Formats: sequence, C-alpha cells, structure tokens
Amino acid sequence: MPRFNSSAVSSVISVHSSSTFIAGVKAYTQATNQLCEPDYLSNHPSKEVKKQLKAWFKDKPSNKRLNHFQLLKLERYLSAILMNPLEYGAIPFVDMLYLTIDAPEAVVSTLSRAVKSIPIEHFKLYKMGSTKVLKNYKDAYQRFAMFENHQSSLITIYWGLHPKVREVRPTQRLVKISLNPARHSPAEITAFFAWFKSLLGDDSQQIMKVANVTRLDIAMDLIGVPLPYLLIDRPNITIRDFCPNKKDKAQRVGTQKFGCPKSTCFHAYDKVRKYLDVGPFFVDLLVYDTAKKRYVPISRVERVFRPADTVPISLGQLQNLPYFLKGTVFYHPMILTFLNEKQHNKVIKYGFSYWCHMNSEKRGTLRQFLRKHWMLEVNDELLQSAQTAALIRLKRLILEA
Repeated sequence: MPRFNSSAVSSVISVHSSSTFIAGVKAYTQATNQLCEPDYLSNHPSKEVKKQLKAWFKDKPSNKRLNHFQLLKLERYLSAILMNPLEYGAIPFVDMLYLTIDAPEAVVSTLSRAVKSIPIEHFKLYKMGSTKVLKNYKDAYQRFAMFENHQSSLITIYWGLHPKVREVRPTQRLVKISLNPARHSPAEITAFFAWFKSLLGDDSQQIMKVANVTRLDIAMDLIGVPLPYLLIDRPNITIRDFCPNKKDKAQRVGTQKFGCPKSTCFHAYDKVRKYLDVGPFFVDLLVYDTAKKRYVPISRVERVFRPADTVPISLGQLQNLPYFLKGTVFYHPMILTFLNEKQHNKVIKYGFSYWCHMNSEKRGTLRQFLRKHWMLEVNDELLQSAQTAALIRLKRLILEA
C-alpha cells in the first residue's frame, strides 16, 4: 500500500492552507516525476490560488456525487487550474518513451554479453532472455534485457530482429529501448545512456540523435479533480470508449478514451485508483484522513503519441512533438445541473464525451451549443512552453550523457 508522509501530506488539505497544499503537491510530484524541476511550483501562491484551494477543499471532495454548489466550486477551481496550471502542480511531463535505433550489427551481436556491464550503482540486471517469455509481446525482436533501479522501475532493451522481418524490412531499426523517464532520476538516465552509447562507439552521438521516437506519452495531473466530473472532449475524434473503475460499486468511469489505442490517442483516467490497484506504491497520495483512507482525487490526462503513424520524429527533434492538449476541450462542470437524473448518472458512469456522442444526430446541436458557450479557457501557451521545456531537458540528458 502507499506510504503516507503525515507531516507534509496527510494534513495538506484539512487545514485549508495553500502552503501545505504546495508542500503536499511537491512531495507527490517529485515521487511521480523525478525529472520535474521543483522550482516549477510557487512557494508563495497568489491570493486567487489560496481562495480557490480553500473554497474547493473545504468539503473534502472526492468521487462522491456533487450537488449544485459543489459543482460551482469545482468549476471555479478547475478553471483556475487550467489558467494557472503550474501553481496547482499541473505540470506536463514525459510518462513513456520508446526509441528505435540503427545500431551497428557488431553491437547487436554482442548485446547479450554487454548487458551484464550495466552501471550497478544505478541499476541491476533484472531479467533477460527470449521475448517469447514476455506476456502479450507482439514485436519483432527476439531478445530482451530489463534493468531495474532502486524503486523497481524498468528500462528495457530489445534486439535481434526476426529473420523474416528483416527480409521484408531491411532498413528496420535493430535495437529498441523503452522506459518511463518520469520514474528515473537525471543521474539514472544519464548513467544508462552513457553506458549504452559506450557500446555504440565513436558514432554514438549521431546514431542516438537520429534514433526514431516510436512512442512518447505526455501526461499532466489535475489534483483535486474527480474524473467523473472532468467534462473533457476531443471533438474531431471519431473513436470514443470508456472503462469503469472495476472495484467501484457505484459504477463510476475510471478511464475516458479518445482515438484508436493502436495509434496516437488520448486518455483521461482516475490516477488514484490506478495507484491503489497497480502502483507504484512508493508514491505518497494526498489524503484528507489517513485512517479512513479518504484520498484527494487526481485525474490524469495523457496523450500517447506514435509519430511513426503521422510525421516521424527523431530524438534530436524531440521538442517538435505536437502540443499534447491540441484539439482537447474542457467544459464547465455546471453543465450537469441542466441534465436530468438519468442523464447525469450516465455521464458519471460513461464519461461526458462518450455520453454526449452516443447519439450523434440528437446531440449534435447540444455539442455546438456547448462549444460556443460552455468551454473553459486553457492557458495553452504556458502548458506548451512547459511541455517543450520537459522534452528539451530529456533530450539533453540522453544526448549529452
């Protein structure tokens, strides 16, 4: 189960203090994203931030059903986050990275021995062997090696393309690396890629610079926002789906899905529930009451990019990745006060976007009305700047290792 830092986290909301809120958010953010710069969060929140924090957290909101007045408070709070995201800990970060690399054949042929030389002060060799032993593995590589840091976060290398694949795709990359950069410290990322580049030899810098980014996830946490009441949409997407919180008897939505999962797509999901169900368990969750396990809700929005499906991006061009919230809209939670009981319940169960698009003909006029009058304003310029800064920092950690 998650650890609780009683001095900084468990009382962070109950005292309605902006300073202890920031302390708790910093503790959570640093555990969630070890690449986050602490200076992103202000130690001296504005008067407006203090006002919204006190108003929204006064009633210790969770995923429970919200009444009219709570919806109004949530609307003002969410609006404040979207316009001043960094003050509330809503910082875009890289949550997953896949690189495919044109490594020389001589390097590939020696990887089985070389993986045993990983810097042991940061990693240990967790597992290696044939990819046949990996559950649900569908890629074309035949061998793998997993490296584990001190918090059990993994970096995986795949190599050795299947001969039939190489016949069809002779220019296919020969090595793939996958990792969640947010779960590794700058020192760990530098140590890993310095070791890997040492295997590549004199041309390592150029080889890594042109490595293909085959997947990259950009995520952001909305702390204090219950997922069923996050009215989010991507109007130009044709595929929508949802997943319930499986352990929630009230049948609330657990994930709102946008786009084909095999291509570039977008998710919004209940991050607290995911921490409790699958971990990682070292993250200090924000709580109202430790004994009763009353958690502060966290909704994570996440864009999964697969650049190979659209415009290819190399590691050297990492900062050119599209803005993760482009095409995404947030609506006023007060919309729910205009719905009847049955409609309200369906939004809580399926998510707003899925419900809104269930019957395209009847709700087309509704969507047009919402986009015209009920969209929340987002500080896209600030968020895009923060995303670019995160990508540049990650690129430098890898290329300058």
